[in-house]
Order: sequence, then C-alpha cells, then structure tokens
Amino acid sequence: MNLLLLLYLHLLGDFAIQNDFVANTKGVNKFILFVHASLWAGTISIGLESMGLFSIWKLPFLIVGHMIIDQVKCNKKNKKYALTKDLYIDQIWHIVQILIVYFIK
Repeated sequence: MNLLLLLYLHLLGDFAIQNDFVANTKGVNKFILFVHASLWAGTISIGLESMGLFSIWKLPFLIVGHMIIDQVKCNKKNKKYALTKDLYIDQIWHIVQILIVYFIK
C-alpha cells in the first residue's frame, strides 16, 4: 500500500499541481524547472516521511533527478513523440527514482 501511495503522490506532483505555464516553460527556464521538480520531490518526500522512510539525501536525489529527466524530455528536437514514447520514458524514469528511494534506506 505504501508504494501505491507514492505512485499516487507522483501523479499528484507531476501532473495535478503542474499548470500550463509550468508545463510550457520548464524546458526553457531552469528556475521553473527547479520549482516543478522541487514540488514533485517535496510531495514524494512527505509521503516517504509519513512512512518513516525519508532520509535527507533523498530530497536532492529526487529534485536533481527529476530536473535531468524533464530537461532531456523537454529538449527533444522532434516533438512527434512528446505525448507518447517520450512521455512514457519520462514516467518510467520517475518511477525508477521512486523505487530507489522506497527500497534504499
């Protein structure tokens, strides 16, 4: 159930609290990307803390990892797969991040 909660928090942090402005500017503005990644990482970290699984190293790991993953996706020249293959790859990497912070103390 804990892992399911983290996946729900991922959807909340990566989609529900990301508005159109952030979605459209995070690829060209590093501060907006940092804010988006921090909100997502904070959402996941709150879940980890509630489970007794939070460690301070996990917060920068989540923020920096999220920034790198999103930057790669946003900077793709060919936008043909932005809402399919590229989005799925992006989501898989975010889930890998969640699995790492969930299973590694």
